[in-house]
This record gives sequence, structure tokens and C-alpha cells, in this order.
Amino acid sequence: MKPSAAVRHQWAFLSLGIALVAAAAGLGGCDWAGGNGSPRGPSKQAGAQGGLFDSVADSLDRMEQFETSQILKQICDRLNQWSLQDKPQHDWRPDPLVADLPDDLRNLMAVKLLDSTQYRMPDDAWFLQESLWLRNISRRVRADQFEDLAVAERLFDWTVRNIQLEPDTPSKAIRHQPFETLLFGRGQAVQRAWLFILLARQQGLDVVMLAVADKDGNSSRLWLPALLNGGELYLFDCRLGLPIPGPEGRGVATLAEVVSDPTLLHKLDLDSDHPYPVQAEDLASVVAFVEASPPELSRRMALVESRLSGKKKMALTSPGSALVDRVSKVSHVARAQLWTLPFDVALWRSRLDEAGLKAANREMFVFQVLPTLLTGRANEPLVDRRGQPVFQPQPTLLTARTLDFKGEYDGENGAKSYYLKARPPDAAIENFKLPDELVKNISKEDISRIEAAQVLIMRRAKQNASYWLGLVHFSQQNYPEAIDFFAKRTLEASPKGPWSDGARYNLARSYEATGEIDKAVALYESDTSTQAHGNKLRARWLKERGSAAQSASAR
Repeated sequence: MKPSAAVRHQWAFLSLGIALVAAAAGLGGCDWAGGNGSPRGPSKQAGAQGGLFDSVADSLDRMEQFETSQILKQICDRLNQWSLQDKPQHDWRPDPLVADLPDDLRNLMAVKLLDSTQYRMPDDAWFLQESLWLRNISRRVRADQFEDLAVAERLFDWTVRNIQLEPDTPSKAIRHQPFETLLFGRGQAVQRAWLFILLARQQGLDVVMLAVADKDGNSSRLWLPALLNGGELYLFDCRLGLPIPGPEGRGVATLAEVVSDPTLLHKLDLDSDHPYPVQAEDLASVVAFVEASPPELSRRMALVESRLSGKKKMALTSPGSALVDRVSKVSHVARAQLWTLPFDVALWRSRLDEAGLKAANREMFVFQVLPTLLTGRANEPLVDRRGQPVFQPQPTLLTARTLDFKGEYDGENGAKSYYLKARPPDAAIENFKLPDELVKNISKEDISRIEAAQVLIMRRAKQNASYWLGLVHFSQQNYPEAIDFFAKRTLEASPKGPWSDGARYNLARSYEATGEIDKAVALYESDTSTQAHGNKLRARWLKERGSAAQSASAR
């Protein structure tokens, strides 16, 4: 049976981009195998003393130590063994919200399998990987903070700094899932919001997506995510990259506050030509969307979540209709319902043709850094059925990202070390040649194509690693190093590179942290990025704060 487009897309993702090299050389069909010396997965005896589920829980916490596709497959296999052998029980019922989905979404295979206890590759495996990343990030960012609103502010700030805002281009959008947004470090405002919602959920916080209903009440336009806390909705704007300030510019505004005091939103106007796109009069009918994806509504993920405890605990399910009931009681919320975005993304992916699959996979290719040759036991080249050498990806950036999310930065096996490995000298990139032992059975024309494709991949990998190293140093409050990576190794090295907007913003944030406010303000005021409106507001507030401080000191 021919696999669906969605499954083919995910398996292409798991191969980490080797298809690009093969396609560039016209060598489609080369097999892919193995990792760069990494164990393929935990041994079959792993966790034998603690049972199959304990083995899975342990493997989830150590996924960066193993070759990605192999460990994901082993996790699904062991979960299926656990389900068959232990027959775990859980008080699960289909969420009533599913019945309200449109027919095309309700008929998705992922929806039809909500009651299934069989764990499937690759969707379930990548969902578990995504949840693990989200949990690790949220724990690290939360740190010693326990007040819910303050935790949400930290998680929102992390999202804004780490996910570069991309323009809203719905007709051309690649509809990334949250794990892709995390891995790539970029996304539209709606993808930022989706990620913020999931990060908050890992810390037990309820964040919903608000939309402004049109006058006819039949449609709505997405606005921003909001934290439900103490019966109020606290507002965070992913396009501005800022929480909506409360009265007198203090704290985070609630929905009730901006409705009762129209000046709060008017203060977000830059000038008469650049007003904030939502005003108090638009909020007569607000819709609250509750996020839930097919895995988060499934029986099988509820089973896993119920067995995870202590340090291994993570959120794998959505509160669904329970959160709909709670948020419906908040003032000025006209209605609450299921957010269909996760289902729309699943439907879109299921309909991709081959060209669409290539476009959707393109950004993943950067996570393959260098092609190497696998050797057999007799030190002979491993070849496919046609005698062509088999390439494997070096998962340097993928390992770096996983360690980065986990907060393991330093040392030989830390994120910084792996990012640095993806930053060879420019001359080494431009003069890249395939090793002689790899090219014995390949034509000169194909060799040139492979090498040209690899140079492009290595250039982008270096750009990514340079920028992400700046973010790591920022997280460690090592601001001089962060400034160096943002200013010199990103902006100067690639003035029109893929990270120009994020680097300028984070450079300004670094200057703020070091007290160089004038430099930060200059960067914000000159900004022309998708987040320019919010950055100019930030500059205004910094200047106002400085003026107020000067006035106070002069008294």
C-alpha cells in the first residue's frame, strides 16, 4: 500500500535531508542509515529491571544520545509492547469538541484513530519528541519562578527572542508543526502563539487564542494568546513581541481592562499612520480558541501521560472541553470553541504532492552537515543495490538543538560544542570536496552537483549555528559574547542573511541587559522587520523610562 503524503513527509523528515544531496546529483533512491557513530538506540535490555514503560520514559529523557530515527522507532515499538503486555487502563472518553469539527477534519485518519492504543511512526514519535523539548524548555525558563503570570511572561519572552517573526503570507505559508517551529527557530505570529500555548501547558498554565469576531458574527480574525488566570485573560501580542501593558504601563493588561479603558490599546499606536490594529470597540464579541491536536485528544497519549511522574512528567493532553467551559465564563468572551489550526495543518500535509513535500522538507536539509561513508565489518564501503555509496547525515545541528532545549550548554558534549562544529572556516566550506573514497562510482557531473548542494547546506548550517550560539550566550547572561555573535558573526558575516531580523532584535536586547540603552533604542527605532511596530514601541517606552528616571534623580 502506498503511504499517505503525510507519512511520506514525516519519513523524509526523519532522513534529515540526505535526499537533497541525492537529488542534486540525480541519484534519487540512495538508502539512508545510521548516525555518526552514535548508538542507534538503547539496548534491548535497557530498562529490563523497571519494565517496558520505564525503559521508554528513560529513553525519552536521553534522546539526544541516540540516532534520531532509530530511537523514535524504538520508543513506538516499546510503547506498543507495553500496551499489549500490560494493557494499561485510563478513564478516557472522546472529547465532545471533536464532534463539532467540520467533516473534512473529522474524517482525518488521525481523528479516526483517537481511540486507538497503537503508537504509530512517525507522528506519535515526533509528538513525544516535541513534548519533551517543550517540557525541557519550559522548566529551564521557569527556573525558580512560581507565580503563574510571571511564569507566562518568562515563557512568552523566550518565545519572542527565540522564534524570529516571519511575515504573514497565508497563500505561501509552510504550515509548520510546533516541533518544526522550535527546530527552525522561525515562524509567523500564529506559530509563535501556538508554541507559547504549548510551553505554558507544560507548566500547568491555560493559554487560549483570542480572536475578534466580525460584525456579522460568522467569522473572526485571530488576535493574540491570553493566559487564563484568576478568572481574567492576560494579553500577550505575538506580532508586537510584547505583552499588552496594563494601567499606567504596569504589568500585563487583562481583556476586561482594555475593554473598560480604550486608552490602553490607543497607547499601542505608533502614530496616526500606524495605529494598533485592534481597538476597544472591536472587542464587543471576542472568541476564545482552545488548542488541541489529534495526539493531545487521543487515548494512547492520555495513557502515557498518566504514567509519567516526578522529573519525567510532561503534558501530553489538552484540557479541551474543560478549558472551553472555564474560559466561556470570562467577561467579554462571546464564545469559546476548539481551535482547528492543528487539524488544518494535518489536513494540509495529507494533501501534499511531491513538489509540496520537497518545499515542506527544504528547511530540514540544513541539519545534514557533512556526508560521510558508512563502512562494513571488513572496512568495505557500504553500497546500495546499484553499487552507489550510501551517505549518512551528521546530526550536529540536531544534537545541538536538543541539548540547547535541555539547557545543557557547556562541555565537550554540550550544545555550544556541537554548534561550533557546524561552523567550519569559510574557506573550508567554499573549497569543499567529497573524499576520494566516496566518488569512485559517481560521474564528475554528479560529483559537482553533490558538492555544490553541500556547500549551500554548510553555509546555511553555519549561519544557523552562529545565530543560535548568540541565543545560548544570552540565556547564560554572557552578554558580551552574545553581542559578538549577533553583531559580528551574524549581521556582519551575513548582512542580508536569514537571521538579520532576529539578530538585530536580540542584539538590542543584549544592549538593554548591559545598560547600553541608547544603542538598544537606536536599533529598535531603525527596525524594518515584521516586528517593527512592537520594537518601536519598546524604544519609546525605554526612552520614557529613562526620562522618568532622570526627572526623579533631579528632584
